[in-house]
Amino acid sequence: MAFFLSYTNYKKIGDLEKIKKILERDEMRTEFYERLIKFVYVCLAYNIRMIFENPWSEQTYLKSNFLKVPDVVDMNRMERGDYYKKPTAYWFWNCEPTHGVSYQKDKEQKTILLAKAGARAGLCSEERSMISSDYARNWICDFILGKYQEDISGPLLFDLKELEMEMEQ
Repeated sequence: MAFFLSYTNYKKIGDLEKIKKILERDEMRTEFYERLIKFVYVCLAYNIRMIFENPWSEQTYLKSNFLKVPDVVDMNRMERGDYYKKPTAYWFWNCEPTHGVSYQKDKEQKTILLAKAGARAGLCSEERSMISSDYARNWICDFILGKYQEDISGPLLFDLKELEMEMEQ
């Protein structure tokens, strides 16, 4: 949204100043994107396993400008024990996600609009960016370890290869 003249955080400045801010953001985005591509290159060149995440919505830069589509998109993080529903994408490099599903929807939903404001305009708050420890544990068990969790309600673990073989029969 920060690339539109109508961006809420720009409402108190004139169009020329808005354009200057948009150009500054574009330069930063280019710099960060270049760093990310270089980081992926190093991981691939040296066979380093890496997983990174980024918010996932209709308006993300990586959605239309990245090397590959994400390996996992978690559309509702609350289903794994987080406070926010917000969709999040994950890219795996030199490793594959496992295919477990831990279901833990036990928290009261927080909304982004009610989260604490960021330190500066255009930046989201730490509260909004953090994940719950439950979500982190469930996500790691589901997509890295493929581990069944006895204490989580309704686990639906499955082996994708086993499922494919059953479907072929």
